[in-house]
Amino acid sequence: MLTTMDNIQPTISVVNSPASSSETSTALTELALALAAKPSEGFFDEIISRLAQQVGACEGYIAHFDSRTPSLPCIRYWREGQFIGGKLSPASANLLAEIRARRVVNIDNLQQAHPDYASTQPEIQQPLQGFWAQQIVQQQRVIGYIAFSFSQATFDHALLEQLLAPFFERLSSEFEVQQQREALSLSAIAFESNEGLIITDVNYRIVKVNKAFSQITGYQQHEVLGQELTEVLGNPSPVFIEEVDGTVRRKGEVERQRKNGQRYTQQETITAVHNDLDSLTHYVVCLQDISANKATEQQIQHLAYFDELTGLPNRRKLREELSLCFSRAKKQHAIGALLFIDLDHFKNINDSLGHAAGDWVLQQVAKRLQELIREGDVLARLGGDEFVLLLADLGESPPHAEQQANIVGKRLIQTISSPYPFDGQSLHIGASVGITLFPGKGQTAEDLLKQADTAMYQAKSAGRRTVIFFDDGMQKQADKRLKLHNALRGALANDELLLYYQPQHMVSTGELVGAEALVRWKPEGKGLVSPTEFIPIAEESDLIIDIGMWVLEQSCKHMAQWQQNGLLLPELSVNVSAKQFHHPEFVDRVEELMTRYSIDGAMLNLEITESVVLGHAEDTIRKMEQLKEMGLRFSIDDFGAGYSSLSYLKRLPVDELKIDRSFIRDIPRDSRDMAIVDAVLAMANHLGFTVTAEGVETRQQLAFLKQQGCTFYQGYLSSKAITAEALERYIQRFQSKFG
Repeated sequence: MLTTMDNIQPTISVVNSPASSSETSTALTELALALAAKPSEGFFDEIISRLAQQVGACEGYIAHFDSRTPSLPCIRYWREGQFIGGKLSPASANLLAEIRARRVVNIDNLQQAHPDYASTQPEIQQPLQGFWAQQIVQQQRVIGYIAFSFSQATFDHALLEQLLAPFFERLSSEFEVQQQREALSLSAIAFESNEGLIITDVNYRIVKVNKAFSQITGYQQHEVLGQELTEVLGNPSPVFIEEVDGTVRRKGEVERQRKNGQRYTQQETITAVHNDLDSLTHYVVCLQDISANKATEQQIQHLAYFDELTGLPNRRKLREELSLCFSRAKKQHAIGALLFIDLDHFKNINDSLGHAAGDWVLQQVAKRLQELIREGDVLARLGGDEFVLLLADLGESPPHAEQQANIVGKRLIQTISSPYPFDGQSLHIGASVGITLFPGKGQTAEDLLKQADTAMYQAKSAGRRTVIFFDDGMQKQADKRLKLHNALRGALANDELLLYYQPQHMVSTGELVGAEALVRWKPEGKGLVSPTEFIPIAEESDLIIDIGMWVLEQSCKHMAQWQQNGLLLPELSVNVSAKQFHHPEFVDRVEELMTRYSIDGAMLNLEITESVVLGHAEDTIRKMEQLKEMGLRFSIDDFGAGYSSLSYLKRLPVDELKIDRSFIRDIPRDSRDMAIVDAVLAMANHLGFTVTAEGVETRQQLAFLKQQGCTFYQGYLSSKAITAEALERYIQRFQSKFG
């Protein structure tokens, strides 16, 4: 049965006889005296415990109503003689929520009205039978409740109402005190946040600061109280204005100084505080030290625009500077220059001494170049061993600008080429420089890097350590190279590569002793592309590895076919590039091909250039020895035309030297070429090497080689490079002649 005091007069059963008026008066007096002696902190405990004992309740509650949340936060919870903590059970919370709509709730048969209530209270020794609760109202708003539970179905709720009536005003005021105390506690917690807080009066005089303020600025509270805000923080104040939830704030990032003089950056927000009459009373200043964030932002910005190793502007920064400089040059009719600098033989340092030494050299190069540039010029590192120098203003005369850029380019090469003392030795590198002038007709800022790079490539091809200026012909050649490169990528897949062979003969007798495999490329629908055009392109990328392995496999395949046909070619020479030779699987791949095609190792001669050795001496010797154990022979191709090192030659397990055709071409007209060939033959004889002369075209050349004791030769005098089918007929002819 659920009733309300306002509407229904309930039938009341009391455990003891109803209290008389004198007993009620006595109880009120005792309660009044007890509560008068209690401060706010003990008021709720005293009133709950005394009333519960007076009316025989086994539980007492006092709590807030909070319309924003479904829960009912309990201030105090008394049960069977003691105060306990914790939340009310869901059944209790649901039951107490009924007083939201009723001022007084009286349930004299709790089990019947709410059968699940007692079952959810296992800690209660006796089942609950009755319940009474009353709202606490303030300014016509329900702010809380006071309630009691009983183990008997009947209780003296009239006595409860009589005893509570005189104390409702204080009960209401204590609720307000409690709310204020909670608000102050929350404010104190908020005030002592990680953000610095300053409270000032309307004249910006400081009245309070928190601990975070002291930690940020170094000033203690007693040092700043009463001072004006500008005396502590200084000017300027934040000027950016924002409005949040109707509150106007000034906000901004400001450079400040701590007590110890250290400069730092902080974000400041100044908020005006008004009272209920909308009168200004205070200012609240919020401080955030954002120095670490600013430092991180600057570091990220630096990494985005500057090279981490050298500290120079990177490609992204250079492009921005190029665009600005190009536009300015067009407007001012000034001429600028872009110099593309690529280090010569830098890879040798990385390969032989490691990348740490290479990084050190790059840093030294950057320092040397920085000492040469003018104010306003831009020196950047694009990556690897590539640098770019942007000369912003070289006057209005194109010839004068070209002259100045050429002088700078040569000075750069001279500076870079000076020795670098490192770990007890001197390191030597050079540089090749490509230059483009701007602005030119039809030229854009995006063209400059490509043009300077193209000119630099021409400087490399011209022998390195030189300066080359860009012209339109270079661009056409560069475009052709790019087109060839793209087409070459599909050459293997499209079966466009061919294998030709140039016979090799004994100088003394003319007997056929072997042939050299030479790759050719015939794109679909086009003529043959010269190896001098596509081999350098393939060597610039990993294409040379795939092409080289194709040549090796096709050579083994043809050798196997000739053997099956009864044709004897004593030896087949195959060129191997440096990249191919140093591939981790090269030795295994050679062994696998020899096994598959039943090739005797003595029939295979691998031709390598001296570039294979540079920077990889130990790896080269190890692999050569492994292949020698399989019976293979080795030749040093183009001997004398490259970087010849006799110390390497002494250590390498080679069998043959091949004299480059450039030394044979002018025999017998050039006595110097004859002397060089004679010296190579003498050295080879002492070292136990055989010698093959390349490019023999005349009988006079052959006669000289025979006189000097050269072993083998190849060239147009005997045969040009021919197809595999043509070589079969060639072998047959010589077998019948010398067989």
